[in-house]
Amino acid sequence: MMKKQSAYEAWKMLILSLPKGIAAFVVIVAGLAISLPLSAVLIGIPLLAFTLMLSRTIMLGEGDRVAAWLQGRKLSEHANVTQSSSSSEHQSWRSWLASIMKDGQSYRGILFGLLQLPISVLMFTFAIVLPVTALAVLLSPAAYEVSMRLFAFDLFADDWRLNHLFNWSLTSAERSWIAGGVGLVFTVLVPFMLKGLGRWYSAWIVSIAGHEPAVQVAEQAKPVRSREMYEYLMSLGEEVEVDQSVLRPVRAENDGDKLIVRA
Repeated sequence: MMKKQSAYEAWKMLILSLPKGIAAFVVIVAGLAISLPLSAVLIGIPLLAFTLMLSRTIMLGEGDRVAAWLQGRKLSEHANVTQSSSSSEHQSWRSWLASIMKDGQSYRGILFGLLQLPISVLMFTFAIVLPVTALAVLLSPAAYEVSMRLFAFDLFADDWRLNHLFNWSLTSAERSWIAGGVGLVFTVLVPFMLKGLGRWYSAWIVSIAGHEPAVQVAEQAKPVRSREMYEYLMSLGEEVEVDQSVLRPVRAENDGDKLIVRA
């Protein structure tokens, strides 16, 4: 069962997007600046292939992280590393070079590294500004008391035109409490805003990666134990694993003590 997306994990993902975006930008720009001029003497072609492979690895790694957050799961470490290492062990350097140069994801990785920096700056700014602003407005009554007692300065001297619009005669202290109430509402909305930004950032990563990256799930899919769920999944054309003691489908394939049912 898919878990709910965490606002804290979304905030952490947006915060970490900036250092990772800077690192990706520096690595890719430096790799292109070195490999492209040296391609005239052939030594730059392996360097260019290595840059393409590195950019693709960075892009797919970030794609796996955002996909894990979208599904509310923890990303299993070393998932892509073991997959890429096992696939490259049986390749010669020529076939490896050809596969890298022909892979469209490698070139999308270059585009990802160049565009990730401004997008990560924007995400990082929102991730910092939204919580800090909400907390500052929430603490308006305390800020008013401190400014009046220590510095004899009225932070809420301006009536915000409320006295003219609603015929109110509010004191500065009352206006500070109104600001605190607005800050409370803003604070409640901040987690939803962060999750919305996380979904926007995830959509950008998934779109540039070309497909939704596969995430290794720690939990195995449990067999279907109700006829209603079985019929629903079958109507969607899904492959369903069913307990043999519960259902006896017409068309099935034996897999040990389970039945793999296909629509």
